[in-house]
Order: sequence, then structure tokens, then C-alpha cells
Amino acid sequence: MIESTARRTPGAQRSPTGTVPIPEAPGPAQASESGRGARDSAPEPATDARGVERAEARGAERAEALAILGPSVTAPRRAIVEVMLASNRLRTPEDLLREARTRAQATSLATVYRTLERLTLAGRVKRATLSSGAVGYAYCGTGHHEHAICLGCGELRPVSPCLISGSPEIEAFSVTSHVLDFYGRCDRCVAEDA
Repeated sequence: MIESTARRTPGAQRSPTGTVPIPEAPGPAQASESGRGARDSAPEPATDARGVERAEARGAERAEALAILGPSVTAPRRAIVEVMLASNRLRTPEDLLREARTRAQATSLATVYRTLERLTLAGRVKRATLSSGAVGYAYCGTGHHEHAICLGCGELRPVSPCLISGSPEIEAFSVTSHVLDFYGRCDRCVAEDA
């Protein structure tokens, strides 16, 4: 591991890429990195049949994610999973850390990265680049499909079924998988910009 020559600042934590200052957990009204604020993590009310179905699906995804993490899931890991499931948008590790700390104060950036790694290896995390250039992650519990990604808020929308059927024929190359993402702006971000 390469040691960073950067000076550690008070309140900073070591990340795999160096020293990253991480502020204490924000208050509920403080905006996240995407600028959207607390409304992103508020659970949707289950007032109709579709709402109940969504709540049941989130419960099943939560149980699946916790099972992937193993039998001794800590409160910080549980908090990270809950934050990821609370909204369907890409979040940076630092954004996940800030929100997870509102649920489990002992959450560290290292725990965020280890949790993301386990979920990614299990094929349950979507990783994509945000418009800022940062890498964002979102829980994606269903099988393979493409995504539409909003450049404004990082929201993911599934594109099903997979638009590429079969393997393309490429000379002297064996295709094992593919990634196809669509980037644009969701209706909410377009309306906010108007």
C-alpha cells in the first residue's frame, strides 16, 4: 500500500486513495453531495398496493444484502445497506458515510469501502461515474439490466430487458459481459432547472 504524504487534518479518516476529511454526520436538513438534501433518503410511504409491494421488495433486498455480508453484520454495515436501499441513486462513499453515521455513529470510511467491495463481488452494486467525475454506487438487487442515469441527481432507472441479446462476434475475443448505461436528466431535474 502506498502511504500518502498528505498531512492528516483533524477529523480526517484514511481512505484507500489517501486522506479524506469527513465531517461529522449532517443534520437532517443538510444537503448531500448531490445537493438534493434529506428527501433522497426518506422512505416512500406505502399507501397503495404498489407502495406495499415496493416496501416488501425493499425488505427482501435488505435481507439479501445482509445475508451477503455474512452472519455477523455490524450496526455500521447494516446502516450502509439501509442508506443504499433508501434511495435509488448513485452515492459516493463519502456520501454513504455521512448518511450511515446518522444511523450508526461508529461507521468508518474503511467499513463503507469493505461493504461496497463485498456487495460488488456478489453482483449487487452498480458502480458508475457521476457528472462530477466521482464514482458513485447504488444497490442493484435484480439480475442483469442496463440503467438510465440522471446526471443531475444520480438517480438510476432500470432499462429492462437487456438491450444486447447474445454475444457480439469479435475476432480473437471472447465476451464474458457488457455494460451499457444511458446518461441524461430525469424529469424532476429538468423541471428544477427550468
